[in-house]
Amino acid sequence: MAWCANRGDPISREGIYAGERRNHMRAREVYLSLDAYRSAMERLYRLTYQAPLRRRVLTYVLGATGRRISEALGLTTRDLDFERRAITWRILKKRRADYFVTLPMSPRVEDVLRRYIVLNGVSDRLFPVTLRQGQYDVKRTLNEVGLYGWRVHDLRHAFILEALLNTRSIELVRRWTQHTSYKELLEYARIVGMEVDRPLVPW
Repeated sequence: MAWCANRGDPISREGIYAGERRNHMRAREVYLSLDAYRSAMERLYRLTYQAPLRRRVLTYVLGATGRRISEALGLTTRDLDFERRAITWRILKKRRADYFVTLPMSPRVEDVLRRYIVLNGVSDRLFPVTLRQGQYDVKRTLNEVGLYGWRVHDLRHAFILEALLNTRSIELVRRWTQHTSYKELLEYARIVGMEVDRPLVPW
């Protein structure tokens, strides 16, 4: 028997497995829409660079980094190192409350964040909104760029699938996403057609 972190209610093992199955099914659906994700990210970059609104910047950061929305909402200007082109993220799903990981930021993410901070006078929290407001903002922006019906977490699905297609490395993606086990990533790998169920060498 597991426990719900938010309410303290017991969750059956069957309920956990059902949630995992729904998650995997949704990831397969997102995989079939990766071209739409790529087009949307290109369009969103142009829109965000021209007018770095909070909701657009938040959505772009999620789509370009694969982080959870709660992790993005916790970002402050102190977490950004533009000299080293790196962002330090607090990973909330680890058992330790003070678990952080520093990851590189792409040139596009750097461009978007620099303009957003300067033009909006941001001095501390990058996205000072509640989780509910952040989710609303992201969904509105997803509709704006043509990703109708997408959920906030679908951006993480899309990022992981795209990263696996680009790197062909489960370990590299695991280190980036900070998954605690390989189980879920192996399911993503199967979705993109990576051969992980046979020996890598003939001897």
